[in-house]
Amino acid sequence: MRPLGPSSVFSHERLPQAPLEAAPARNRVRFLAISIFAILLLLAGRAVQLAFSGDPLSRSRSVSASMALPRADIVDRNGVLLATTVRAWALTADPAHVRNAVETADILMQHFPGLQREALLRRLSNTDQTTVYLDRGLTEEQRDRAIALRLPGIGAEPEHHRDYPQGALAAHVIGFSGIDLNPQAGVELGLDEQIRAAGAEGRPVRLSIDVRMQYALETELDAAARASHATGGSAILLDGRTGETLALASWPTFDPNHIGRSSDNARRDRVSGDVHEMGSTIKPFTVAMALQENLVQSSELFDLSRPLDVDNTFIADHEPIAGYATLRDILAHSSNVGAARLALRVGGARQRAYLERLGLTSPTTLQLGRRQTPIAPAAQSRRDVAGLGFGYGLATTQATLASAYTVFTNNGARVAPTILALAPDAAVERTQIFTPAVTRQVMLYLRAVVTEGTGRAANVPGLLVAGKTGTAEKLGNAQGYDESRNFSSFVGVFPANDPRYVIVVALDDTGAGEAGGLVAAPVVARTLRRIAPMLGLRVEPAPAAR
Repeated sequence: MRPLGPSSVFSHERLPQAPLEAAPARNRVRFLAISIFAILLLLAGRAVQLAFSGDPLSRSRSVSASMALPRADIVDRNGVLLATTVRAWALTADPAHVRNAVETADILMQHFPGLQREALLRRLSNTDQTTVYLDRGLTEEQRDRAIALRLPGIGAEPEHHRDYPQGALAAHVIGFSGIDLNPQAGVELGLDEQIRAAGAEGRPVRLSIDVRMQYALETELDAAARASHATGGSAILLDGRTGETLALASWPTFDPNHIGRSSDNARRDRVSGDVHEMGSTIKPFTVAMALQENLVQSSELFDLSRPLDVDNTFIADHEPIAGYATLRDILAHSSNVGAARLALRVGGARQRAYLERLGLTSPTTLQLGRRQTPIAPAAQSRRDVAGLGFGYGLATTQATLASAYTVFTNNGARVAPTILALAPDAAVERTQIFTPAVTRQVMLYLRAVVTEGTGRAANVPGLLVAGKTGTAEKLGNAQGYDESRNFSSFVGVFPANDPRYVIVVALDDTGAGEAGGLVAAPVVARTLRRIAPMLGLRVEPAPAAR
């Protein structure tokens, strides 16, 4: 036996031990198993989620599809909604499955009083058709009511309906569409392709009009037309630098939501769809032509006291100018004799070329449904040339007239009008017609029209309005022009010290003596007082009534 001692206690013989790596290996296996289980659990959860919620890509595609509309919203330049597409329902029938047309018609008429019995019976009996429409534009509640009746062969189908939230405001700008969204007038027709494309992309179409200015222009036009007993009225306000239409109105007007209640006369677009002889609103161009061609000097004096004989036709002024007159006097006092003499100097060929470049012989570029072509026969005689010089022999629209006057806001260059809002950096095409020097000279004369001439009623203190009155007698019967029927107008350009805006107001079928300076010029003044602050322009307070 070995003695008990250190040699036995601290023996060099080692006891058997478990491997050092066994426990960590088991831990890694457990961790891996838990991880795999967690992943499988997540995958299973995701599978359940997809089963109940569908493919997210599919959902995003369906959201995009729901945003697409057959016709886009139409908004004004500030985003105010003017037209929108809403879902509606159509009451339909499959005549082959209608058991008793008479009983079915009686029941339907109890719940839909607007139905016409004869038309309803005819449609319910028309077995040549698989689907006939009994009523359209139904609400959700009306659709539910129709389905609840459980009439054999009667059903309801979804359809889109056009709604105009502003009612009659800007009706002639927007126009309207038919029951199947087919465009009929206004920008609905003129911008049809753009509206459809924008609807497919889920974006609105933004117009250049401002509903605030539109309201002011419409209400003033309405008041003036009623006061003067006119049969019609038209007005347009342009940003002459860009060509954007800020407001456009025709009178009388209509509500596009209830198109069946309006007359053809109310729906008539008189700004781009009606043509009238221009009267004296053409005279500034006659003066500008003569100056541009160096056929007259601003210092020249004219004797306009007697009528002008042009090939045995006498041209006279309503109020002849006594003594010698200047170019300023010819425009300020609207002398037919003076304008005719200048036109004869210009001659027929050059006169025609200028009228064409001014756009007065072509339809307007405004994107509206009806754009009437002017009546612009070529001058055949000296009498024709003279007549054109002071406003007879050329019938055009108020839209083209407004476009022609943009030469005074662009140093002699014309801008085509548009109804679409333009980006701030959009390129604007300009057609140079007169030199800046000629344009500035004529602008001085147009300012004199308002301060001391026939257009004094258009003056707005603080705003510096320039412009020209126009009065054209309308054609009557075989006797020619009727002195008792006038087309009275005023074209304004403002502010005169930095011209930018153009406004045209016209009243149709005003009575004898109702000249543009008396009935149209005051409308311009009242309208400009209202809209000037919206344009950032200052006007002085109106004087107190005595």
